[in-house]
Amino acid sequence: MDMQVRGGVDEGMPAQTSELTYSWLYQQVQMWANQSIYPKPSRVEKWSFRLGLLAAGVGLLAAAASPSVLPPVQAAVITSICLLIEIGGFLVGGLLTAKRDWRQYAKPRLSHAEEMDSEFDHWRALIESLREFPRNQREERLRFVTALRQGMTERMGLMYGGLQKLGPFPVLIALYLQFRNWEWGDWAGAFDVNLVGGLLIFAMVSMYALGWVLMAVRTRLDTYINLLEAALRPE
Repeated sequence: MDMQVRGGVDEGMPAQTSELTYSWLYQQVQMWANQSIYPKPSRVEKWSFRLGLLAAGVGLLAAAASPSVLPPVQAAVITSICLLIEIGGFLVGGLLTAKRDWRQYAKPRLSHAEEMDSEFDHWRALIESLREFPRNQREERLRFVTALRQGMTERMGLMYGGLQKLGPFPVLIALYLQFRNWEWGDWAGAFDVNLVGGLLIFAMVSMYALGWVLMAVRTRLDTYINLLEAALRPE
């Protein structure tokens, strides 16, 4: 079955090939995910959050290196500067985000309905595109991605357990334990950890971030499965 580039190219859709591949499906879903009725974040907004995260990491490392590597005075200065940069970055990024997304919070029901209408149109167009491929290809891809998701879920359960149910709760507990005795102005005491403790905190945050990345990958697998199942159902 010779499938050439169809009229969807005029709509910005990637060229459809003669064989169904996950690369093609990724391009379609990614284009669908990038579509939004809301304005996209600016470069200033993105880099504000990145700068805040970077400053937080540097501040933790500087505090962990005191006093074995850095003198306490220098470590206190570095952590204070990093804390100010972190607060400023998150503050600027938060204000820009609020300015960009104020409409969906001012009229949440209407905005959500409009968002669902837009997503449904892309969903329906993508299902129609999938139905142009031979049925056996859709079934094979569905069986493979279903088995992949099942294996990924089992392996993630061994490492992360119920991360998707706990959400940010573990990090909030860790932050509370770290800052429960902290007083305003005691910037060195805010990051009063030794080198081993700093490395453990860094490893915990890194594993936590990796867990959310893996959850995003699994969510994408769920999307593939839902689309392939919908494309296999009779019209």
